[in-house]
Formats: sequence, structure tokens, C-alpha cells
Amino acid sequence: MTIIAKFSALAAILYLVKVFIYPFFKPVQGKQKKRNRRYLKERKNAQFNHKLQDFKRTFATKYVTRLLGNAERLRYQKMIDRLDLPMKPEELRAEQIFYAAAGLIVTVVFMSANQLLGYVTAIFIILGWLYPISEMEQKIERKNKNIAFDFPAFYSMVYYQYSKSVNIYLADVIRDYLPNANNDMAEELGVMLDNIEYGEEYALKQLKKRVPIHYIIKFCDLMETRLKGYDNISQMVYLKNEVDSYRIIALEEDLEKRQRINSRIQLVLILVLVVYIAIYYLFTILDSIKMFQ
Repeated sequence: MTIIAKFSALAAILYLVKVFIYPFFKPVQGKQKKRNRRYLKERKNAQFNHKLQDFKRTFATKYVTRLLGNAERLRYQKMIDRLDLPMKPEELRAEQIFYAAAGLIVTVVFMSANQLLGYVTAIFIILGWLYPISEMEQKIERKNKNIAFDFPAFYSMVYYQYSKSVNIYLADVIRDYLPNANNDMAEELGVMLDNIEYGEEYALKQLKKRVPIHYIIKFCDLMETRLKGYDNISQMVYLKNEVDSYRIIALEEDLEKRQRINSRIQLVLILVLVVYIAIYYLFTILDSIKMFQ
């Protein structure tokens, strides 16, 4: 019994040492070090970005409000709402000012070195002013293009469901299609699902405002008419043929674009090969000339 008691006491002491003392002296593994460093770096970046956003927001609120007209404010707000960004139009104008100021600094630095070079780099002031707006417009255009490309498949599912029965709930069709949607289309359908809680008609009107694409506007109008009790299956067939033809044209354009890219790559490879062969024969000729000398 005394032996068992001693072993039990020893086991208890070893357990307490492992739990309370060993962690202080346990060597940290390499993966854990990298993970901790990455976490600290991400945390510092997040803190820096948060401070930068606070500074930009404060600067925009104090100094930029008067530099923004009502028309520009409305335009910027529509772009921000379209991308669902947590910012105000004044902050977008502040970004324009910051980028233009950076371009001005670059211009002054290069002009101090060379006057002609300074005049050339002055273009960065204009580019800095235009960059935030053009970047947002490109994002919106890219998002609309992805949605328009994915919309025919979604509408085909809606059409086949509604052609079978009028009593189909649109939210069920959206949930069935969501796993097959691309990121931009899935985001819009997710917002539409949230809006359907306030009614299908409200969700369709909000979709038209967010994504003012021709086919989506027609789709929303057809669905709103159908909600009022009208049988518009003939118009739905017409729209289906229209979006199918659009998808075929989009696929053909994408195929032509890929073919052009492949042709350019092949041309570049041929040019590289020609240059390599020319260099090889040039060194061969030079070696031959040295041998005869």
C-alpha cells in the first residue's frame, strides 16, 4: 500500500509540474512562432488601417464636405452603395486629394532632378485624382459583367419552375441556385433573400436599383407582373430566348478573347525562339572567326 501511495504522490507531483511549471519552460515550435508572428503582423496592419480610416474620416468630415457638390455626392453615394462599402462620399473625395497630393510630391521631386522629367511626371497628379473613381467604376463594371454572365442560368431555373406552377416561392428558387452562382451573383441573391422578408415586390424593386442591367430590369418587371396575378408566360419565354442568345454571344466573345491571347502568347514564344536561334548562330560565327584568326 505504501508503494502505491508513493507512486500516486509521484504521479500527482509530475502532473502538477507538467500543468503549472513546464509550460513556462516549454520551447516554442517553429510553426507556432510563424503563426504568432503572422498574427502580430496582421494585428499591426489592422490597427494601422483602422487609424488610417479614422484619420481619413476625420479629415473628410472637417475639410472635404465643402469641396463636394450635390451632384457629385449623389453619384459617389450610388457607387458606394453599389459596392456596399463602409464609407461616405466625402471619404472618396479625400482619397482623390491624397492621391493627387502624392502625385504632386513625386512631380516636385523629379522636377528638382530634371525639369523635363518633372513635366512628364506631372501626369501623376491627374491620374491620382482620377484613380479612386476609375477603380470603383471598374469594380462596378466587372461586378455587373459577372452578374450578367451568370444571370441566364439563374433565369432558366426560374422559368422552368414558374412554367410548371404559379405558386412557386421565389426565395426557394434562389436558395436552390445559390450553390451554383458565382461570387458576385451569390452576393446579390443573398441580399435579395434578405429583402424578400419584406415582400417579393420590394426585393425585386431593390434588385432593379442595385443592378440596373437590361435583362435584370425586364426580369423584375415580369416577376412583379406575375405577382399581381397575370399569366405572362409568353413574355417569360421571349426573355428566356433573349438571355440565352446573350449567353451564347458572351461565350463566343470569351472564346475569341482566349484565342487572341493564345495567339499572342504563341507569337511571343516564336519571337523568343527566333532571338535565341539568332544569338546561338551569332556566337557560332564569332567562334569560327576566332578559330581562323
